Amino acid sequence: MTNVDVLEQLKLVLKPDLPDRRLVCIEETDTAKSDVILSFYMWYIFNKTDSPVCMVGIRDTYGHYQNVGMKFHYNLLSMSNKKRFTFVESETSASGLVACAQKLMERHPTGPVYMIVDDISTVLLLAEKLEDIVGFLTFAKCQERLTLVFGCWKHKSDELAKRLACIASHLADIRVALAPLVTGFSNTATGTMRITSNKSLYQIEDISYLYKLTDNGLTLKLNSGTIK
Repeated sequence: MTNVDVLEQLKLVLKPDLPDRRLVCIEETDTAKSDVILSFYMWYIFNKTDSPVCMVGIRDTYGHYQNVGMKFHYNLLSMSNKKRFTFVESETSASGLVACAQKLMERHPTGPVYMIVDDISTVLLLAEKLEDIVGFLTFAKCQERLTLVFGCWKHKSDELAKRLACIASHLADIRVALAPLVTGFSNTATGTMRITSNKSLYQIEDISYLYKLTDNGLTLKLNSGTIK
């Protein structure tokens, strides 16, 4: 299965074209990283929409995401030249994230826009207050034209990070929880991917997959069996 086939399969599962999936939380546990899901959303934006995207790279660099993009059939440099992609580095405050979102919407006053934050929990580790980060997420949720996709790290020994992940998951329209295998290394799977969408308090969809990363960590293979 090619990268494009896998991305098309993810599109059927994540349903990014639905209007009620504008706040997307990618929850990372231990060594699991959100890169593959962030890259899926950029592939979707560039190949399935005409919308612009602003990416805030708190953890990784522009070069990192450009390299990943070339494997997933999009070119950030080309998108930048077309005024469809902006990369912001070293934004470490909730007020700065709000400003990024506002500037994005001001530059593109009509139509849907996308904002991607690769690791919002790093802002917490840099001494930003939890309530200010939650304020940013609440602000984003209220912007009808804005879709926010963000990574959020969770670790069992970090109580503040767990609180942020819990609140972010509650606010999000859809949560993608990535975690390494509990039993350790496997030749057939890298970890688990659990996708939870909240249509309402009484209608929650929850499905889990095994995924396998290959080709320098840039190919995803979904296992159709669910995990209890």
